[in-house]
Amino acid sequence: LDMLIKAATSDLEHYDKTRHEEFKKYEMMKEHERREYLKTLNEEKRKEEESKFEEMRKKHENHPKVNHPGSKDQLKEVWEETDGLDPNDFDPKTFFKLHDVNNDGFLDEQELEALFTKELEKVYDPKNEEDDMIEMEEERLRMREHVMNEVDANKDRLVTLDEFLKATEKKEFLEPDSWETLDQQQLFTEEELKEYENLISLQENELKKKADELQKQKEELQRQHDQLEAQKLEYHQVVQQMEQK
Repeated sequence: LDMLIKAATSDLEHYDKTRHEEFKKYEMMKEHERREYLKTLNEEKRKEEESKFEEMRKKHENHPKVNHPGSKDQLKEVWEETDGLDPNDFDPKTFFKLHDVNNDGFLDEQELEALFTKELEKVYDPKNEEDDMIEMEEERLRMREHVMNEVDANKDRLVTLDEFLKATEKKEFLEPDSWETLDQQQLFTEEELKEYENLISLQENELKKKADELQKQKEELQRQHDQLEAQKLEYHQVVQQMEQK
């Protein structure tokens, strides 16, 4: 059983790592496409687009303070706003039982991620053009990983009641560091973007090369077909001439 748990944990860790890598590629592609689009505009239009981009970035960054995931402030906000309970009556044990939705004695990854919805709604709104829901899910993933690192003592990717209660006794629970959202972080460097653009260029060249090869093959098949049709016609003509004699 231990071997199975270790294997499953390893698979899930690999899955998370892949998700982070795919997200980074997504952000680089977004920036690459934005820059390529700017190159197609005249100076006046380019300045307009740059100004709009900057305005959208500032609008997205202008959001209420995000509580540190897993801190007392963050959990109390869920207790009050999601569970509809008096914040003065906050009780970690009751909180755990309320959010152990399937009553299996653990907070699993999905149950943990559900706790961050209130925080994420401070930053992301699907109705706002400046808010990207793919970024929201990356933020959720990072929050869950952070809380798991802090709370999941035996690293089985499940939080027991005992682990949860012990975490609430730590200094970090009451006085956590401020939480940096994605918009406060550098997601990639210029060098990484350049490498990614080179890779895209290589892939595009490779695809173009394959497309050219396929076109040549198509032309060659068409030539052979035409040649065969001509031979068939010539053969029919010879047969007809022989029959007429």
